[in-house]
Amino acid sequence: MPEEKILPKDRIASSFKELATVSLEINEAAKGLGKSVGSLEGALKTLDLGVPAWHRIAGYEDRDGSYWTRDIGYTMIGQSWRIALRKTSGHHHADVHDEEVWPFNDAPRWMCVESVGKLPDLFDELIKRTVETTAKIKARTVEAEELAAAVREMYTEWAVTKKGRK
Repeated sequence: MPEEKILPKDRIASSFKELATVSLEINEAAKGLGKSVGSLEGALKTLDLGVPAWHRIAGYEDRDGSYWTRDIGYTMIGQSWRIALRKTSGHHHADVHDEEVWPFNDAPRWMCVESVGKLPDLFDELIKRTVETTAKIKARTVEAEELAAAVREMYTEWAVTKKGRK
């Protein structure tokens, strides 16, 4: 008996029906993952760090300077600090650089799955960057205070001179 051939239109209809079923499952799973990462993001927001950090998930660079990376980070997107995913590529010597950044929940799902295991590394990177930034702020505060003191001194001299002219 000859094998019954399934028409392409029947195959696609059957496939679409199956995709409609499995899409419910992936959407529910993605919501759960997004909610968990959203809790971490909310906790970070309460700390008011104001410090961006990125941690490499994967990447490659060849001898000629072409590269690509995938990273998980904490960065400002729009007006909010967000846990984000980033994809970069380019060529160092040709000064060609492309970058795509997504809030975690808007990134391609395969990147979300790939990145979750790197969240502890991102937190370590945030600690490192926050400590470094704190030291820089303290050093610049001393510098700014010295500048402010110089201006206060000059202003006082100027005010006295101006008052004496009246």
